[in-house]
Amino acid sequence: MSILVKFEVKGMDSQKYGEAVRQLEKIGQGAPDGRIYHVCYGDKKNLQVIDVFENPAKLDAFGAKLMPILQKLGIESKPEVIEIHNIIVGKQ
Repeated sequence: MSILVKFEVKGMDSQKYGEAVRQLEKIGQGAPDGRIYHVCYGDKKNLQVIDVFENPAKLDAFGAKLMPILQKLGIESKPEVIEIHNIIVGKQ
């Protein structure tokens, strides 16, 4: 079952987001296994994130690598996991 993960993020501006992405890429997690979509949005001083994962196990595996990076950067993140009923992909 695919899941949507809406993160309630505190303390992440565009600079910290960029650094988190760089650190994830450095450890081979820039495009983690099982993540279908990643969206970062909002005010550049208070960015938020929504991800879509293939299943909860893939999210858990990624979270184990993500959370230490966020902690080092002083970013708090609380996930809300929602089961996806359907995905319709638009034309590119």
